[in-house]
Amino acid sequence: MSKDYRSRMERRQSSDGSKPANKTKTKKPRGGRNWKKTLLLLAVILGILGLLTVGVIAATSPKLDPKELETPVSSKIMDMNDKEVSLVAGDEKRIRVKINEIPEPVQNAFIATEDVRFRQHSGIDVRRIAGAAFANVREGFGAEGASTISQQVIKNTVLTNEKSLTRKIREAYLSVQLEQKYSKDQILEMYLNKIYFGNGAYGIATAAKVYFDKDVSELEVQEAALLAGLPKAPSYYDPTRNPKESEHRRNVVLNLMAQHKFISKEEAEKAKSIPVKDMIEKGDVKTETRPYDAYIKQVMDDIKDIEGIEEADLYSSGLKIYTNLDTKAQQATEDVLRAKLEGRNELLQSGVALVDTKTGAIRAVGSGRGGKLSNYYSSKINRQPGSTIKPILDYGPAIENKKWNTGYILKDEPVELKDITINNFNDKNVGDISMRQALVESKNTTAVRAFQEVGPEEATDFANKLGFDLDPDTTYPSYAIGGFEGGISPLTLAGAYTSFGNGGVYSKPTTIRKVEFPDGRVVEVDPEPKAAMKDYTAYMITDMLKDVMDRGTGREANVNGLNLAGKTGTTNFSKDDRDKYGLPSKATKDAWMAGYTPTYTAAVWTGYEKIGEGLYLNDNEADYSKQIFRDIMSQLDHKNTDFKKPKSVTEVAMEKGTGKRASEFTPDSEKIIELFVKGTDLPGVSDKFEKPSTIKGLEAKFNENKNEIEVKWKYEKKKGVTFKVLASYNDGPMQERATINDTKFVVPSPAPGKYSFQVIAVDSENNTQSEPAETSITIEAPEGEGPPPGEGEPGTPPGQEPGTEPPSEGEPGTEPPSEGEPGTPPGQEPGTEPPSEGEPGTPPGQDGDREENGGNGGGLLPPFNQ
Repeated sequence: MSKDYRSRMERRQSSDGSKPANKTKTKKPRGGRNWKKTLLLLAVILGILGLLTVGVIAATSPKLDPKELETPVSSKIMDMNDKEVSLVAGDEKRIRVKINEIPEPVQNAFIATEDVRFRQHSGIDVRRIAGAAFANVREGFGAEGASTISQQVIKNTVLTNEKSLTRKIREAYLSVQLEQKYSKDQILEMYLNKIYFGNGAYGIATAAKVYFDKDVSELEVQEAALLAGLPKAPSYYDPTRNPKESEHRRNVVLNLMAQHKFISKEEAEKAKSIPVKDMIEKGDVKTETRPYDAYIKQVMDDIKDIEGIEEADLYSSGLKIYTNLDTKAQQATEDVLRAKLEGRNELLQSGVALVDTKTGAIRAVGSGRGGKLSNYYSSKINRQPGSTIKPILDYGPAIENKKWNTGYILKDEPVELKDITINNFNDKNVGDISMRQALVESKNTTAVRAFQEVGPEEATDFANKLGFDLDPDTTYPSYAIGGFEGGISPLTLAGAYTSFGNGGVYSKPTTIRKVEFPDGRVVEVDPEPKAAMKDYTAYMITDMLKDVMDRGTGREANVNGLNLAGKTGTTNFSKDDRDKYGLPSKATKDAWMAGYTPTYTAAVWTGYEKIGEGLYLNDNEADYSKQIFRDIMSQLDHKNTDFKKPKSVTEVAMEKGTGKRASEFTPDSEKIIELFVKGTDLPGVSDKFEKPSTIKGLEAKFNENKNEIEVKWKYEKKKGVTFKVLASYNDGPMQERATINDTKFVVPSPAPGKYSFQVIAVDSENNTQSEPAETSITIEAPEGEGPPPGEGEPGTPPGQEPGTEPPSEGEPGTEPPSEGEPGTPPGQEPGTEPPSEGEPGTPPGQDGDREENGGNGGGLLPPFNQ
């Protein structure tokens, strides 16, 4: 046996640690092979399942319909009651052209941007799918998409924009089918006639007219590049609104055209040197009008905000759009605008937004004189809001953050700022005034002071929760009275006011409830309601705005029988504009009216879009917004409920203009109910109206020398206080005899008997009176004389039979008393009329500027009757 031979045991011992190593080496390959086999098998199974899935999806794809490829599928517009009211297909603004009418450079601009191997592939471009990501990085976002032109035709006509694997599979499958049935030129013609370019322009020829006022055959390379860049995002790259973004996108297209040798680099650079602003020449395409155009245009705008839906879908995808349209309200809005604006300056315009107070649903839209598809004056125009901003930026934030009551006292005095003095529109001031009354009278000074006390941070935060977009760093005191640098639209203002009528809850206004696709997919649109303010803020603002409508600047907009709250607003021209265009100093630039019931909220703007000679609102036209508001609201179906006071609000009887609670002596005419946030401290009780002090030292004495009763008293004189004197004879009833200014009253030549007197101090300014002071005196008959015959009963005046009615004054058969008889004033002939009264409050027979009886100043008492 060889010496190299070693037993199995020796070999194991000589290999230190070899046992586990050998085991590992022998099992690793087996485990790896098993894993790979499993993975391979799984891949095969998944591949088969994938192919089967693709096959099933492809087999269930819709059929290609030549009519759909040539003609867009109309979308249906449904009203608030799910009734179809209109169709939208894009045919209203479309010029169709054949492929041979479209210049080759124009075709190449779209091929370079959308599908550079369009002429080579068979419907899908595998290289493009991988290369799209690199192109976007190299040339900028959006330089190149993954879908071919054929795929886009399928997506825009047969399928939807749904982002799903199923849709992509069907899109690829149908694109291959499309390529098999149609030529490349036919497919490109379909694409260029169907694509949406924004501003209602559908198709390349229409876009050429809308943006450049040219026939498509006249387009130059820079124009073709601009149009080729629009379909990616028509609104964002709109050259009429965003020229900077549009120019960047155009230059991306020009670079792609040069890169793919459709034009030279020199041609690209030359085209890029032309500013977009210099290229645009707006044209117009005649369109047929249809019912509710302004509302439908708002639907077009709102649909762009829905994720997963593009504006182009509205024209070509056969959507069923369920809207919030109230056809009766829309018709009323259009009729009122037409009636108000017809026969006026053709440049005079008005915009209306009508919204459901509870939900934010847009019920009607009015924009200008009608006649074209536009919602510009209702939701696009931005104008200074004037005094309609005061509840939003001034008083609302003050109640919300500082819990002011509606009777909170503010100073109505000019506000001095760094470079301007703010005063009221009439330059008149009243000093102290309640927040309620300041809003009723639309005071500017108090609004600015409220804004300053709250601060721009809190004020803008409040406004932004109502749909505004204000920066506290650039929101100045002038904003408090509507002096915005930019402005707002009627729709924004209406949306904000709904929150006041809805307990402080804000819902973003929208025209759309839901969208249904032909494949059954439904997209719900349900703006999430948000608590924008406390319920007490909403109610307290509403209560004050109801006063604005009842007795303030909104009276002309009020509708009898409706619980309306609202605010007016106007703006003026700057001095520079007045001087430049020769406008009157009080010329009105914008006129606003915003208001609401528990059912509807409306905002109306009237004015001229541009500033120019003679383009201003005169005194009559400045009321148009109020009249339009009134005429529309009066035709609507209001539930006519009132705004419900929340538990967080308490009512307190206040004294007008004092900021204090009414006292028991405050006259009703000086009381007003103000609202307080429950739990806040109440102000003290007013002492403005006090009960006059009681008469002191009242006494009655008989002056034998003058044969008269002198009634005297003491009282600390006060402006506006007079004295009411009442008297009775022989315990008869008290009768008012005189109201005098002096503290002395005289009864001349009194007959024997008991005379009782009451004197009351009357504050005529405050309409209050003191408790009565009383005294009495008995005049004895001369010694040896008894009472006259028949004059023994108490309370029977001299000369009257007991138990009989006294003779009426001047009654036939009644002898007048002779001079000196009781009841005949000195200096008056018996049977004649007493002299006429002097100053108010002066007793009969007393001259207001002269004292009788040697300056005694007393009143003269006529005969006593029971």
